[in-house]
Amino acid sequence: MDRLTPVVFHDAWGSRVAIASLQGRAAPTAEPESELWMGAHESGPSGTDREGSPHLAAVVAQDPARELGQECVARHGHRLPFLLKVLAPGRAISIQVHPSAEQAREVRATTGDAVYVDDSAKPELLLAIAPFEVFVGMREPAVVAEIGRRLAVPAFSAAVAAGQDADDPAHAVLSAVLATPEAEVAGFVREVVAACVRLSGRADEIGVAAATVVEVAEMHPDDIGLVVLLLMHHRVLAPGEYIDVAAGVLHSYVRGLGVEVLANSDNVVRAGLTSKEVNVPELLRIVDPRAGGVAGHGRVVAEGVEVFDSASDRFLLHRVTPGRDVPGVGPRIVFCLRGGITLTSASRSLDLGDAESAFLPAGEGAVRLDGDGEVYVVAVPDLGSG
Repeated sequence: MDRLTPVVFHDAWGSRVAIASLQGRAAPTAEPESELWMGAHESGPSGTDREGSPHLAAVVAQDPARELGQECVARHGHRLPFLLKVLAPGRAISIQVHPSAEQAREVRATTGDAVYVDDSAKPELLLAIAPFEVFVGMREPAVVAEIGRRLAVPAFSAAVAAGQDADDPAHAVLSAVLATPEAEVAGFVREVVAACVRLSGRADEIGVAAATVVEVAEMHPDDIGLVVLLLMHHRVLAPGEYIDVAAGVLHSYVRGLGVEVLANSDNVVRAGLTSKEVNVPELLRIVDPRAGGVAGHGRVVAEGVEVFDSASDRFLLHRVTPGRDVPGVGPRIVFCLRGGITLTSASRSLDLGDAESAFLPAGEGAVRLDGDGEVYVVAVPDLGSG
């Protein structure tokens, strides 16, 4: 097994407090810290403590069959199928959606890397470890119509009206909002934000969502994404609650602290709240207005072991109470969020503290987990089941 050195990312939307505090570093930090990566993604592979200090992507590439196992390679190729993160937005992340693998392959067949950079889907699961505010999935047309009535903004009402007789009303409203002529966007958004200020005093769910839109507007003024947020379900995940986001689900994460696990892919298209490229036609092609993130809590599968169910075949996240073997087979990452643990196998004993992690290659065998830490384990589901 290998001690990992995670990679900290510094996106402008990150927190100056959360990740540093988890790692025991001084806060606030000089730069925002958005994500802590643990894995073998080529854009930020974790370091290892093997001889010569190779990063994990190089370790896997040198001998995929030994590090990942033959069955994992046969199913998912020569890369570690998942990436583990700590996600710490201090301001809203872009409104985005991920394609299915079939959609990505279809587009890449004609455009190469222009839109998607690999042939994979990018499902993701977010587990809140502090309250985490999100917009995920699209509202029912009747609720959007009620929001339009309360806003009383003519351009928003016109978008709602455009969807009334459509085969897919939610998609039609989203299309109408995103088709706002560039010269009219700022005026439209300002009217909507002003109306949200008036609605934000209401204690119901629409009022709470409107208040969040006003807060997001402070960081993203005149962005059409502020209007899109009103078309989406708003919720605050409590610690221990998670949301599973599959292909086609429109989503934006606002603020909080969470453990995120996702397929090892970079395929994403955006609709707003970003300085990165926005691709409205492709987003409208792949978004599924009926698809919402599936929220829930962990499911106990054995004494001291619970899993957070996902539709993905690339990862399965566990929370494990020390005093037992690490669950799963094949390649795994063990992450100690808080406290201290000791991992013991036939080849090595390794101590992990706050926000520290280890990679367990496929051939590591049984690994004992002891200590008093809060521990998460990511594995590839269903390996060894035939």
